[in-house]
Formats: sequence, structure tokens, C-alpha cells
Amino acid sequence: MLRATLASLFSVASSTLAAEAPVLVLGVLPTDCRSVLTIGVLACGEPTADSAQSRSISEAQVTEYLAQYGKPPREAVRALLDPTDANIAAWLRKQRQVVSIASYVAHRMTEMQSQLEADHPDGSPTSVSYLPAMIQIRATLYLNSRDASSLRAARVLQRVVARHPSIDGRLVQVEPTPGGLLSTWLARLDTVLPVSILAPGSTNEAQVPSLLIEDLRYGSSRRLDATDITPEQLQDQIASLRAAAEARDRLSGAAEPLP
Repeated sequence: MLRATLASLFSVASSTLAAEAPVLVLGVLPTDCRSVLTIGVLACGEPTADSAQSRSISEAQVTEYLAQYGKPPREAVRALLDPTDANIAAWLRKQRQVVSIASYVAHRMTEMQSQLEADHPDGSPTSVSYLPAMIQIRATLYLNSRDASSLRAARVLQRVVARHPSIDGRLVQVEPTPGGLLSTWLARLDTVLPVSILAPGSTNEAQVPSLLIEDLRYGSSRRLDATDITPEQLQDQIASLRAAAEARDRLSGAAEPLP
């Protein structure tokens, strides 16, 4: 009887220890720059040694998650139907994984919201007239974080995105990251915008810092010198890009023959 009890305790302890494996790991996942669920900085296009860790979230995975949202996980059902120690431990591991991810996301959301409020305390756009032009706009800043003007441009882009959350703001580091830990480099960059690293050997003929603004609604774009750009100038350039696209659209519609 004592031997059976000890064996049972050892089995539960082993299962519990197995649940200590970390769920989220900060760092570089160098395959894809598109997944907002990927943690850390992405080195675009570089090969990776661990393909299992580098997979981006696919639309099929999102669809599957939505289909199962609100339902108990398989581990829970299996444990309730067959409450063995192994099944219960698997359910426990699943619960700890979900709690760990949710806690990290909530923590980062709090940090990002605090930083956005500090950048723009009133939280409102400078002018309501800008709002329609800011929808379906992507603004990508190409920068070198060792350059003071690049860091100023990053602050400008972040302030504009804080005023107009509909803008898809991104940062692209065009040079290898400075020496030291990536966490130290990110702290110096001090941004909540998505950051990617241009792959070695990739060409980028535009000067640094430069801003590529893209009107995703009309398919037009414009590249700007961001050396001394201000938030107001960036907003004006986005509004100008949208106005020009809408004018072309009206002219092309008027030129079409009537049926």
C-alpha cells in the first residue's frame, strides 16, 4: 500500500514539474514580420534554426481558434471523461499555459496604453477633419536606431499613431542591431510600434530616416524625408495623399462612358 501511494505521488510530481516549461520566450524569431502575436523583434527573411518556434499565425489557425472559442479545451474534456492523473496533469498544464499567455498580453496592453497616453495625454486627434484620411493608411519608418534623427522620427510616428489608431504604424531597422541584448536595444528605441529588422543583404535605397506612407484604399504611396518631420507635417502628407487619390478616382469615374 505504501509503495503504491509513493508511486502515485511521484507520478503527480513528475507531471507538475513538466508543467514548469516556459510558455513565452522573448527574443528574435527571424522568419516573418507579419504576425502581431509573435513576441520580440523579427529579423525579416533570415533563416531560422528552429522552424517550430518561427511559424507565424496562419488564418487557418485563427479560424480554428474562433470556432473553439468559449469551449472547454480537449484536455479538460479528456480529464473529465477519464480522470487519470496523467489527464488531470495535462489539463493543469493547459490551464497554466492559457493563464500565462493572458497575463503577458494584459501586462503589455497596460504598458502600451500608459505609453500612448503619455505621448498624447488628451487621447484625441488634433482635428476631426483628419479622421477620414487616416483610415486604411500604413506608415512605415525606415530608420537606424543609432541615428538621433531616426529616433526623433520614431517618436513623431508614434505620436501620430496615438492620435489616429487607425493608422498601421511600423518601424524597420535598416542596419544590424547595435551590440548587446535585444532587450536593451528595444528599451533605447522606446516604442510600442511593431519593429522589424531588414535582412542582411537587402537593398534599401531610400535615405534614413524615411517614411513610406501607403493609402491601402486606393493603392497609392509616397516616400518622405523624415529627418525633421513633425506630427502635423506627417498628418498633412497623409491627408494630401488621400485627397490626391480621391481626386484621381473621381476623374476616372467621370471619364467612363455612360451605359
